[in-house]
Amino acid sequence: MNKTKILVQFSVIYALIGTFLGSHMAGDGSMLFRAIHAHILVVGWLSLFAFGIFYAVFAIPKNSKLAKWQVITALIGSFGLSFGMWMHYFQPAWAPDLFSLLFYIVGGTILVISFILFAVIAFYFGDLLKEKQA
Repeated sequence: MNKTKILVQFSVIYALIGTFLGSHMAGDGSMLFRAIHAHILVVGWLSLFAFGIFYAVFAIPKNSKLAKWQVITALIGSFGLSFGMWMHYFQPAWAPDLFSLLFYIVGGTILVISFILFAVIAFYFGDLLKEKQA
């Protein structure tokens, strides 16, 4: 699994969606999507991009199951939180309230797990986190 490629490519998708939402809000003069816009950009674009760059810069072992699960939970959690938030706020007819709320909560919880795994990786592989010599 190329962790950097996957994370950066998904972050670009979130950047495009977040930028589109921001543009839509500006053009419409409505701040209706502001919370979703912010979460898509921070959780989707910024966090996934930061994770991807982390894996590109530091030599975390390619076969690390911990890193693999961190990436998987980051992808699932960022989608679950963002899409669940959208469903919760806008309550589409096809999604019952309880389903929307659970999707939102489970997505956010999975994202929290991803950040916990990232913290474990940062400390477990701490010896690999070195500045490059100029």
